[in-house]
Amino acid sequence: MNQTNNLDVLEATIVRDFSYINYPSDNWVKPRFSGSGEGALDVAIIGAGACGMAAAFGLISQGVRNLALFDQSAPGQEGPWITTARMKTLRSPKHLTGPNMGLPNLTFRAWFEAQWGIAQWEALDKIPKEMWMTYLVWYRKVLDLPVTNHRTLTGIEPQGDLFRLTFSSFEGDIIHFARHVVLATGRAATGGASLPTVAASLPARFYAHTEEVIDFGALEGKRVAVIGGAASAADNAATALEAGAAEVQMLVRAPVLPRLNKFKSIVYPGFMKGFASLNMEDRWRFLKHGFDARIAAPRSTMLRLKQFDNFKLHTGAGIRHMAVAENHVKIETGAGDFSVDYVIFGTGYAMDLKAQPEIAPFFDDILLWKDCFAPKAGEEDETLERYPYLGAGFEFLPKEPGTAAYLERLHLFNAAATLTHAPVSSDIPGVNTGVDRLVDHLVKALFRASSDQHLEDFYAYDEPELLGDEWRED
Repeated sequence: MNQTNNLDVLEATIVRDFSYINYPSDNWVKPRFSGSGEGALDVAIIGAGACGMAAAFGLISQGVRNLALFDQSAPGQEGPWITTARMKTLRSPKHLTGPNMGLPNLTFRAWFEAQWGIAQWEALDKIPKEMWMTYLVWYRKVLDLPVTNHRTLTGIEPQGDLFRLTFSSFEGDIIHFARHVVLATGRAATGGASLPTVAASLPARFYAHTEEVIDFGALEGKRVAVIGGAASAADNAATALEAGAAEVQMLVRAPVLPRLNKFKSIVYPGFMKGFASLNMEDRWRFLKHGFDARIAAPRSTMLRLKQFDNFKLHTGAGIRHMAVAENHVKIETGAGDFSVDYVIFGTGYAMDLKAQPEIAPFFDDILLWKDCFAPKAGEEDETLERYPYLGAGFEFLPKEPGTAAYLERLHLFNAAATLTHAPVSSDIPGVNTGVDRLVDHLVKALFRASSDQHLEDFYAYDEPELLGDEWRED
């Protein structure tokens, strides 16, 4: 690509755009302090990926400036894009705007064209994932967001109207206090990776989940089995082959490989904005139908696999037994038996809040869909029933009304919000909708919490508009 080196011009334009919308706005939120007198954050955002950063931008633009973002990863490695994402490009079409929050000059396209021009944009098919990560690093820089890296949230303790947050770091445990906590923690943060029970029979050196960092170089010359037929499974199979694996067997439980992705059809404003207003039965039916139809791997990924003669796809290959023998993994399936050196599980993510360490202490208080909704016969779904039923601002709701008041200040802004809110807190197409909803709720909550002080300010306001010299006395 030929660079046009106009990024400095774009950044100067963004500074001007910010002046037009008064960004960053003056802080209006009344301060809170811990019992020991330590200042508390108004909002702590856990996770500095696209969703977390967009939420911070939205809050700052509304005058909520006493906030911070914390991410467990190193700078420039937030999210999965250069660690565990093994696709070549994003799966979303390039024209989807991402976390621009209504500012055209903050879009990926504006950033791209400033460096490579319009012709290169027109020629671009989909966005390379490494380029997306570079864009997000620039997004953080141009917005001057308060991100602290190498901070892993290990504990949330309600203390009055605050949360005491414990983070592990290279320097040991670090404590912060916050009024509201937003968990913008990605897909794996609702119980971790989902592994079939047969994985328990394998020593750790013989397998990994697609969510893990995998040394693909070590698979050169090895026989590999990939369990699953969705996008992440196919991406990992391709990566293993490109790293020199001797063969890759892709074992898919379903009798035929899915060919549709129903969720591609819901990327329009009506769905993203209107889904949360539907009754519970209709929301359930949307997601159940989409998940039951199963999600096809992208065509580009399957073509990536097709070029390898040493790749074999097996459908109807549900796992019956798996064990290590003679330093190999023996796999018995409905489509035959296999002997491999390594297994990669592309089996998705768990929906089990009780297994998520920072949420587990509150699990018994949290309202789940199974606690408040009973689907019709034939529409039951054990996974969907474990989703949390969230409030209008993505806040947890108590299982028993009138209890666990602290939950109204704990917001789950990740993929587990999908059944309540639509995919507006985990996927690129809906992030602006989700952030608008979250920010609107937080701004109202922060104002209500200090309305008496704001009323006192209103009573005390005495800056005269007229000074007495604006007219002549008769």
